[in-house]
Amino acid sequence: SLILRDLFANYDARVLPFSNGPVVINMTVVLGILIELRENEQLAAFVISHTQRWYDKRLTWNPSFYRGQNQVIVPQSLVWLPKMFVYNSLETKEMLTANRADVRVYSDGLVKANLPQHVSCICRLSIENFPFDVQFCAVALASPLLTVQEMMAASSQPPADSYFAGNAEWLLFNVTVRQMEFREEDEYRIEVHYIFHMQRRPVYYLTVIVAPTFLISALSILGIFSPASNDGPRSEKVSLGLGSLLAMTVLLGIVAGAMPKSNVIPLLGYYILIVICLCAVAVAISMAFLAITREYI
Repeated sequence: SLILRDLFANYDARVLPFSNGPVVINMTVVLGILIELRENEQLAAFVISHTQRWYDKRLTWNPSFYRGQNQVIVPQSLVWLPKMFVYNSLETKEMLTANRADVRVYSDGLVKANLPQHVSCICRLSIENFPFDVQFCAVALASPLLTVQEMMAASSQPPADSYFAGNAEWLLFNVTVRQMEFREEDEYRIEVHYIFHMQRRPVYYLTVIVAPTFLISALSILGIFSPASNDGPRSEKVSLGLGSLLAMTVLLGIVAGAMPKSNVIPLLGYYILIVICLCAVAVAISMAFLAITREYI
């Protein structure tokens, strides 16, 4: 159209849109969906969509000269884009190909871009309260080259109509945006964090591990200390206790396999260890009674 011809006649998308100061990027996250959280690898995969707005004074026009048209949608390749990358990501995939990604340009020079991405980022987990734990995973964006004198960020909290969702195991209950600066080679660059607040849904672990452990240990201890009249039943009680210990050791292995390797024992691990110790004490007492019975009866 006539607007595009006039706007991009002498426009160079490679050049930073300098004004009377650094280019200010207004950015926030408007969509976040947790795909998976791999505890052993401490990796979280998200689908996010974040918006960026900035002013490019080279892209201004008078709407009255163009039949009142005050905005146009153009391919991203035609305009300058902030070069921000997810630096704590092992893999970042753009959800839109180059020929399908557009930006909206307003007559006052405001440029708006919506950037959907699939990111797999490093997420350090605190497992002390597992399975009642709350985790905080950040998607961290930074500028690889531009300093704060050239490009600044003005981050804001997600709007009320944003959409955030967890998965079957995790409830994503809040998202916050944090802005900071980092120093590299005596230069300061911008850094923006999208922090996802997630709470684990403990129903699976309560029904698969906690409840069976309690039932096995309770029945085992009751069986071990039930009255016995001869050596036969007492030997069977020792076998019952040893079988219960084996079952709870398997459950402890399930918990260990789901957690990252660290020096911290989770809350559920302490629970199973205490139950194992109680059953071991019960088996030891039962074996002592068996030895005394054989010695004096």
